[in-house]
Amino acid sequence: MLKNKKLRFVAAMALGTSIAALSAPSFAQRGGCMGDGPMGGKVADGRFAERMQQHQQRLHDALKLAPQQEGAWTKFQESHPFAGNIKRPDPVDMAKLTAPERAEKMLEMQKQHQDAMGKHVAAMKDFYAQLTPEQKKVFDEHNMMGKRGQRDGMRGPGPQGPANPPPTN
Repeated sequence: MLKNKKLRFVAAMALGTSIAALSAPSFAQRGGCMGDGPMGGKVADGRFAERMQQHQQRLHDALKLAPQQEGAWTKFQESHPFAGNIKRPDPVDMAKLTAPERAEKMLEMQKQHQDAMGKHVAAMKDFYAQLTPEQKKVFDEHNMMGKRGQRDGMRGPGPQGPANPPPTN
């Protein structure tokens, strides 16, 4: 009986140690919250800008804008807060600041972002007012927050519900 318990204990310890050793690399993430990791920084900014441009081109094509609506479209596009107007702080510069100074810097950036969003919303309202009812429907569908991250049917159920809700009878 004693041998059996020792054998189980040794097997459990070996299994636990091997699981811990195999999962360790998943906890060793490079980079911090300043965007200097594999998914952030300059590389991600370029990918984000490219995806945003593709999304806006699809929206522009779907709206089938009349020539007199193009000016409002351009103003709406230029007002977007992520259109290159606001940049992330340099991680090296941020590392030199004290914790209260970093907090102040982040608060200042949030205020800038809020101001930029206010201008963007105003430009969106001006643009939206020039759309026909059919165009408004297309615009509303393209700007639903739940559909923003769709990836070829990989969107699962969540607060916004399933990707293809069942029909209601």
